[in-house]
Amino acid sequence: MAPLRPAGCEEALAVVDRFYRTSGSTRQSRQAAATTAYQGMMGASLNAHGGVYQATVALSQDFSELRFILSGMVSGDHDAVQARTDRDAQTLRDVCDAG
Repeated sequence: MAPLRPAGCEEALAVVDRFYRTSGSTRQSRQAAATTAYQGMMGASLNAHGGVYQATVALSQDFSELRFILSGMVSGDHDAVQARTDRDAQTLRDVCDAG
């Protein structure tokens, strides 16, 4: 039997997985995926505690920044933000798997 994951993990991991599955190759599809992920991660953070909460907040910020960059509302380095998002997603996986 697999160990129970900390509160918020299942929802947050589902948001991350959905983001990577739906982001696509166009700017518009990546922006839509980041917007949906931002909204989902904000919801996931409501049930999270400790390290999971910290990871969901970091990912919420990442997804928000990605959507603003992709929409053209702010300038920024998309690749750098995507790399940070990837690292924060891995941190969430690590925290949840350490459960």
